[in-house]
Amino acid sequence: MVIVYILLAYVLIVWIGTRLVVPHLGFTKDSLPQNIPSELEQYIQQLSSESVTNLDLLKKSYDYVTGRYHGSRVKTIMNFWKAFQDPITARSGFMPCNGQNYLLRLMLIKSGRFTEGDVQVKVVPLNLFIHQYLQVNVDGCWIDVDPWSNFLAVPLGKRSAFIR
Repeated sequence: MVIVYILLAYVLIVWIGTRLVVPHLGFTKDSLPQNIPSELEQYIQQLSSESVTNLDLLKKSYDYVTGRYHGSRVKTIMNFWKAFQDPITARSGFMPCNGQNYLLRLMLIKSGRFTEGDVQVKVVPLNLFIHQYLQVNVDGCWIDVDPWSNFLAVPLGKRSAFIR
């Protein structure tokens, strides 16, 4: 019976409470801002014009996010407040999965090559914590995209397993 109570507490705190409080981790996709910093907008347009295919744009956008930001299990706990920062204006360094995914989603949709329907936000349990990744529709093929897990050597096209 104790196990049932622990599981119920986990579901209430992690799966419901966290998703209600932490930005960009909710039960629905947050809307994207109409206006973004001009430097970022110019960079997105440059990436889009340099990209031959939609997959190429996804790879370049993924490389931008993973080159600027990284995930970390320890920092997810120790720097939990970073889950509440604005991903668009955040400095390089550690950023939780919700921020990295929001920024990547923003880049793909603002490029004009992807729509909201092409980018799905997925939430899964990961080592007792909640974890988020994206699925992106590239020319009819759904690709798992998990920039936070890049520090674990999880490549584009894969996502973190339940326990890794």
